[in-house]
Amino acid sequence: MIKTQPATVLPADLHGVLNNQVETIAWQIHEKRTELNEPSLLDGKAGIALLFAYLSKIFPEKNYLQITFELLDDLSYSLANDELDYHLSAGVAGIAFAFQHLRNTGVLDKAEDLNLAELDEFINLGVDQDYKTGNWDPLHGMTGLGIYFLERNKENGEKNYLEKIVDHLISMRTQVDEHKTWITPGYENYSNDNYNFGMAHGMPGVLSFLAQVHTKGIRQKELEEMISSCLPFLLQHQYDDNEECCFPTAIPVDPGEKQNHGSRLAWCYGDLCLANALIHCGKALGRHDWRRKGIDVALKTTQRNFKSAGCMDAPFCHGTTGLVHQYNRLYRLTGNDVFRYAAEKWIRLTLQHFYKPGEGAGGYFFRCLNEVTSGFEYTPRYGLLEGSAGIALVYLSWLYNIRPDWDIIFLCNV
Repeated sequence: MIKTQPATVLPADLHGVLNNQVETIAWQIHEKRTELNEPSLLDGKAGIALLFAYLSKIFPEKNYLQITFELLDDLSYSLANDELDYHLSAGVAGIAFAFQHLRNTGVLDKAEDLNLAELDEFINLGVDQDYKTGNWDPLHGMTGLGIYFLERNKENGEKNYLEKIVDHLISMRTQVDEHKTWITPGYENYSNDNYNFGMAHGMPGVLSFLAQVHTKGIRQKELEEMISSCLPFLLQHQYDDNEECCFPTAIPVDPGEKQNHGSRLAWCYGDLCLANALIHCGKALGRHDWRRKGIDVALKTTQRNFKSAGCMDAPFCHGTTGLVHQYNRLYRLTGNDVFRYAAEKWIRLTLQHFYKPGEGAGGYFFRCLNEVTSGFEYTPRYGLLEGSAGIALVYLSWLYNIRPDWDIIFLCNV
């Protein structure tokens, strides 16, 4: 169940400001609902339904629960009538995740049959397809499907699908000296094949997922080998202590290709990706040294300023509120005030640099590349990953002492 006691030690000036922003974002999304046709988890109605469900728990006197049910009706219609793929990010697994998560948090009645077992079989076929194409990606591939099955496991205890994904991931590895890793394939003109250090498309995402599967008592011997073989490969590429960053964004597979030094700071890329993976793996395997190192890496990131972080907008993916949420999670995990101050710092930086009252989606824009002009544009978006629904969920999680279990989607649920 979602707990709703107000959090302590909140700056009074921010509490009212952020509460008002959350309400404004929710109102604007509701006003736009008939224009939002995308059903997906990351960019559409499935992710938006999570926002209204959490709002309904915190503010039961308002009509947020009714809006949640209306969104779920829209999603049921999409499942029955639209041609959807199977992925977590933009397909059936993401919509099914929203239904399952709301069952797990008590918003939906578990006694009601939602045909999730039938969706499981369809998503399982997607696991086979991703295996054939080598798509293990945490955001758009097999690992993402595994995140859905982790959420399902909380209710039904089903292990077969997760076991299958683990077996596939074992066989999809590449030997690098004494290590076994996963290679992120190149993407069009943007990147070549690389050893990726990001959460969205790299090994930290896989490791964070595998660690959480381990806690379910699934394939533990194999998982310990997988984690112990891959994580040291990432750790051996740590920079010297006097460097601003701890780890690179990626390392080219081709040894002759030039490697870019350093990394930005965000959810998708940057040192917090390794910090989350280290904490997850340390907790799962009882490696206190990994857990401590993850916290130390995260603490070092709090020293970075706005310019060096490279944040160009506010949304969760590579924006400032993704940092707010991760520092809030780390504060809850450790009780270390450094993380609490870091979360507050990035909230204030968000308001200073990116909040535009009366504009965009609740005052916020997403910075995206226009592939026609090859220039960047700022556009309003309403979804979870790159839009204002995600911003509002981050603010809710900071304002109120609720367990933000929705963030398993992003594997930063330390």
